[in-house]
Amino acid sequence: MKRLLGFVSCASLLLAANAAAAPITGADSIRQLHRWPLATQLHLAGTRLLSEARVAAVTEQVQHSDKRLPRAVQLELLGNLAGFYIHESQPSLAIARLLEMRQRAGIDSVHAGHAAMWLSYCYQQLGQPRLGLGYGREAVRVLPRRATDYAVKLGQAYRILADCARMLPDYPLDTHYMRQALAIARRAHDIPRMAVALTYLGETERLSQHPTQAAGLLDSARALYDARPYPDLLVLEQELAARLALRQGHYRAAERELAVLQPLIGVEPLWETDVLTLLVPALTGQGRYREALANQQRLQTLLATRFEENANRRAQELQIRYATARREQELNRQRQRITLLRTQAQLRTAQYSRRLAQLGAATLAGVLLLTLGLLAFTSRQRRLRIEREERLRNRIAADLHDEVGTLLTRVNLQADLLSQEQPHPALERLLGNSRAAAGTMRDIVWGIDAQSDTVGALLDRMRDHLDQTAAPAGLNTHLATDGLPDTLPLPPELRQHLYLVFKEAVTNAARHARHATDLWVSLTRANGQLRLVVHNNGQAPATASRSGLGLRSMRQRAEALRGTLTAGPDPEGGFRVRLVVPF
Repeated sequence: MKRLLGFVSCASLLLAANAAAAPITGADSIRQLHRWPLATQLHLAGTRLLSEARVAAVTEQVQHSDKRLPRAVQLELLGNLAGFYIHESQPSLAIARLLEMRQRAGIDSVHAGHAAMWLSYCYQQLGQPRLGLGYGREAVRVLPRRATDYAVKLGQAYRILADCARMLPDYPLDTHYMRQALAIARRAHDIPRMAVALTYLGETERLSQHPTQAAGLLDSARALYDARPYPDLLVLEQELAARLALRQGHYRAAERELAVLQPLIGVEPLWETDVLTLLVPALTGQGRYREALANQQRLQTLLATRFEENANRRAQELQIRYATARREQELNRQRQRITLLRTQAQLRTAQYSRRLAQLGAATLAGVLLLTLGLLAFTSRQRRLRIEREERLRNRIAADLHDEVGTLLTRVNLQADLLSQEQPHPALERLLGNSRAAAGTMRDIVWGIDAQSDTVGALLDRMRDHLDQTAAPAGLNTHLATDGLPDTLPLPPELRQHLYLVFKEAVTNAARHARHATDLWVSLTRANGQLRLVVHNNGQAPATASRSGLGLRSMRQRAEALRGTLTAGPDPEGGFRVRLVVPF
């Protein structure tokens, strides 16, 4: 049923619509296309190609059109050239132009849809129906609904899809696509295409071994439209009727159906081939062997002509051309030599491929080993650097504790003794400052000490500060954690900033929260975040203390940790400080 596409005549329904002849349509006018106005360019680009000179000129323009011609003209040229190759039964050349057209079309769904549809047709002609199905479905999806000929193009796409499905063969899929084409023709009230779709469905039912349904669909097509004025449809109907008659053994009826097509035999060689294919068994069934033999000989002649470009046919013609045995032997020797050379080339290719694969594997192994070595070296260097840093931090912490801590303790004791012997406000301030300096020094030593880089060390430090600060202020303290085991390591910077934010929040609560009785502290980890919340049930002071320096310091530490800090009255009462950092 490949003649189904004859109904939609490739020459008239190709991607680039063949316009009427332009005032100047020679090859020279095509070569000077970029000099014409846009309307004339489009007109010339879509003019039907009837000569080899114009085909060569269009090909030349396509190769050099990227910079000189608008995209719409380029697409028209490509579509026109592809249409010429399709009309000349050269689908492989058409595919190359259609793929280029599809690539250049981009978001232009009109040209992209046409290119996909005719790619589907070309692959069907080449006997590759699965590729044809892929491009046909793309055409159905891409064809724009706003186009004036949308229904016609969509019907063509479904008919091509049905033809591809039949080649697989997949008759249910074939029926599905042809019913889609039938529905489109019905909506458009296109009676001829409805008759074609019904006839095509009848042929599918015949191939599916359902002759009764096939005969019913054929009768429906004949009742719908008189096919005599339209040769393509008439051939479809008469051949289907002849096949059904042959299946039932009605050979004379099959001959009568085919006799209707006798006036059309010389119009299209393909029609004559199909008619003779059916006429031979019809005559044989009636016992008219002489006529059957004559038609069979004519059929063989047509088939030989039809496949003249086939490789086997060319080999046979070459054998006939060389009449002598010597020439025949020379030809055979050349064939053997070609086979031998091809085999040797394949062996060399296989050897090169194997060696290339071995070289690639060796290179990959070398790169892998080098990468693993570099990773191991980098990991070892990083581990050594971390160990050196930890030793340095521990030494600094020990020196501060032993030297500066001892000195501050001595100053603190002396100031305490002097204040007891001779009480004086200056001595009291000195004593307070020395104690504050000792506390600050302990915080610094704790922040530097590498042995304190765990959650457990942080929690111990937080409890100590709560005991030293909140408890003397009369606050009941509550410390809760979640998702943080004591052995979990903490980066030094995170641990130090986290503790100092906590310390500042607790100190502010102890000093400035009015009428507070309880202080809640929670440290939790969830969803890749670490949350610290310090909440008291007192009343916030009317004005910020120390000009807001404490809050500003906490915000700076939150920014250093790439986190966020919020501080303010809690809607449920009290004052809340909340720090969220990634962890």
